[in-house]
Amino acid sequence: MIARTDRRADLIQCENHFNFIKMHFLTHFASHVRRFGSISIYSTDIGELAHKDQIKDGYRRSNKNEAARQIFSHYGRQHGIGIRLQTIEALSKVQYGIVVADRGMEMPTVSSRSTPRPVLKGRMKNTSTLTELCTALDMHCSNIMEEILRFIRQTAADDQRLPADPAELWLLPLEGFAHLEIPVPDFQETDRFQIHRARCTGTKAFRNSGSRNDWMWVQAGGEANYGDLRGRLLARLLALFKISNILTEAAAVHRLSLVGILDPINGARFHIPSGYIRVSNRINSRDMRIVSIGAVIGQAQVIPSGEKQWIVNHRIDLRTFNEIY
Repeated sequence: MIARTDRRADLIQCENHFNFIKMHFLTHFASHVRRFGSISIYSTDIGELAHKDQIKDGYRRSNKNEAARQIFSHYGRQHGIGIRLQTIEALSKVQYGIVVADRGMEMPTVSSRSTPRPVLKGRMKNTSTLTELCTALDMHCSNIMEEILRFIRQTAADDQRLPADPAELWLLPLEGFAHLEIPVPDFQETDRFQIHRARCTGTKAFRNSGSRNDWMWVQAGGEANYGDLRGRLLARLLALFKISNILTEAAAVHRLSLVGILDPINGARFHIPSGYIRVSNRINSRDMRIVSIGAVIGQAQVIPSGEKQWIVNHRIDLRTFNEIY
């Protein structure tokens, strides 16, 4: 009996600590606020809100006798009513009806709304050509040229496509930018959008501090790719620019971004002990990639964990938590 008590005391002493991920995040919040200001998409209340809505409210309304069954029933009713209210709101936005057969019934059609596009802002000085952009970013020109050529080969061959000749690419007019506004659909509100403001200053200082190149989500495949990340990859925003193909009549403008891709560890599956996905720098493959700004789908947050490794904070907001969890 004494030995069992001693083992229990040792176990309690061993496990009585604050070394878990939620407490670790707190050590990074102060520096993030000082650097980026108050960021509205950051939230640590997901678990608490779910506990209140799904359990506490139902328990208070029960008679405390077989409360679990009543909690489930209460939450089911609330969820059903919420879905019904959203349906009524959607149907109230009807512009016209479609007659179904000859039954005198009408099927309401919700008017389609245009989805806002990403917007480049914050023009950088002295970035009117590809050479000047490389100089401003302190990057080797051949590396960026290689990625642009790879991007061109992956696009459809038409009159809007950029030329595949490097000699012609060097002559095309270009503008560099330091700010990208990304419209992100709000959680469960497909007609509302939050604006993620991503910064990419290269080697220049941001607000009298160090340079800023934000972490982003990049759509790199379908939902069947990259495990639990469902087609998305973590990347650091390295450059933003638009380049005009003045060599054709269409004179198409391509808005592009250069990103540094991170590799997911363990096939982008959740790390069981911590409950998070981990990523690391690429070692055996190219780590830079040119993508359209439309493939940059939102800001991400990662927490340093060891040398050249990071923890993906998928609980940063309700939308990210719902898509990755």
